[in-house]
Amino acid sequence: MIKDGIKIIQVKVPQEAIEVCKNLFYEKVLRNSVLFLSGGSTPKILYEVLAQEKKLSTGAVAMVDDRFGKKMHQESNELMIKNTQLLSFLQKTNTKFYPILENKNIKDTTTDYDETVRYLFNYFQKSVGLLGIGKDGHIAGLPIGMTNDQYQMSNKTSLVMSFNNFPGDFKERITLTFLGLSKLDLIIVLVFGKDKKKALRLMFKQGSVSEVPARFLTQKEIAGKVIMITDQTIK
Repeated sequence: MIKDGIKIIQVKVPQEAIEVCKNLFYEKVLRNSVLFLSGGSTPKILYEVLAQEKKLSTGAVAMVDDRFGKKMHQESNELMIKNTQLLSFLQKTNTKFYPILENKNIKDTTTDYDETVRYLFNYFQKSVGLLGIGKDGHIAGLPIGMTNDQYQMSNKTSLVMSFNNFPGDFKERITLTFLGLSKLDLIIVLVFGKDKKKALRLMFKQGSVSEVPARFLTQKEIAGKVIMITDQTIK
């Protein structure tokens, strides 16, 4: 079905979603593509499957966001991806992986990753991103309730920015901005569990993107390149 311009694929169980997303990767992600990955429990299973099947063929892999700290700290998305054995597979296929964390301060790390992302968008013909939606409606490392300055910064010139006030644990985050996400040619969104029902309702409700970042996906210029895979019924 199509909802507000977004293609929605409804599945019954997470395993079915993994199959759908995996096959989209095999079809849409090519050697001329850069693939941006997110963290989370559902993508973790996907990454394990990709590592096991050894069929993914992409030009490069990068990250949508990460919790700031020392490289490979226990809660980093990079460590999670590594533990799925996906990084080992990429190394064996000579596919370059671009992490965010580099044991520098948060300002320098953000600046360096912004330069990396600009390079990737310029070098590769196509870009694909995998996102999830938080229970509160956040996407990537973009929190709900951004200040006007933060929201404006995320839309103007920076492709990557940092936050030091992210709700919950690990308040320091580095993430693609709304502008960075807008440059993706295809955005695949995985949304699972009854605890995401409220977030989806808020996403499709009229209101500001700064209040609920997931509303970014429903914007006219973005929605047409979004595929959402979910176990929730969207009316």
